[in-house]
Amino acid sequence: MDASAQQQWGHIVRRRALLPRIGRFLLVGGLGTLVNMAVLVTLYHQLHVALIAASAVATELAIAHNFLWNNYWTFGRRGLSLNRFARFNVVCVGGQCLTIVTLWLLVRYAGVHYVLANLVGIVSALVWNFTVSAHWTWGSES
Repeated sequence: MDASAQQQWGHIVRRRALLPRIGRFLLVGGLGTLVNMAVLVTLYHQLHVALIAASAVATELAIAHNFLWNNYWTFGRRGLSLNRFARFNVVCVGGQCLTIVTLWLLVRYAGVHYVLANLVGIVSALVWNFTVSAHWTWGSES
């Protein structure tokens, strides 16, 4: 097989592997949302922790949950890396900022209903989180 054919074949294989990876990433994120909600309700409603503190803890535990599942299952890494975990936290904070800014801009300047604007922000953050995580967090052997 010549070099051009090998490149094309490699591209096809990578693209076919991408869809299951995106699916796993979405599933992990959905489960992380459940973790976030369960921890938030437990801390705030049952243990009467201040709302902001409860939300911060819930968010970080969901990020840690998502990191572990994405590390082992979505991206197939065998070991843990503090560097990768820190990168994933940065990516997630960037996604959260993107959601908030998108929500605010669409509501304030485009007159979009806040629920729809929030969904657009979440989808934007999902694209951001997957793309940056795939390339920066898990794209190298960090």
